[in-house]
Amino acid sequence: MLRASFRRLLTLDDPPERTALAFSLGVFIAFSPFLGLHTIMATLVAFFFRFNKIAVYSGTFINNPFLTLVPIIIAAYAIGAFMLGRPLRIPAAGIELLRHPHLLTAAYYRRLFQESWDVVWPFTIGSLVLSVVCSLIAYPVTSALLRSRKRLKTAA
Repeated sequence: MLRASFRRLLTLDDPPERTALAFSLGVFIAFSPFLGLHTIMATLVAFFFRFNKIAVYSGTFINNPFLTLVPIIIAAYAIGAFMLGRPLRIPAAGIELLRHPHLLTAAYYRRLFQESWDVVWPFTIGSLVLSVVCSLIAYPVTSALLRSRKRLKTAA
């Protein structure tokens, strides 16, 4: 799937820098903490900035639920926990809530919401770090590959 997306990316007629920028914005979206909204965000970015949708989607779909979602979530949480100086485990109170759920009480959901911040906050920080770092890496790599491909194509 990644190989097919990259091949489509190589055949776009946009300038290499613009395609690389669209791809790297897609990568930024892929690592963002807004799970479930990635496709909508990619569509909006492509529409408002008039980027090629294939380039943005190719970057965005690096994060997919079948292969990469769980490792990305774990890495994001670990990076965020490290940066915040927190342990790399769910707090005991959160584990207790999950072991003994009282699904029909409002108090349970209030406590679940309060305890979830111990996981959500590190995940959010880590995701934003991954978004920035990975998109900053994706731009020059993709740009170089696309320029190289364009040179080979014009030389042939």
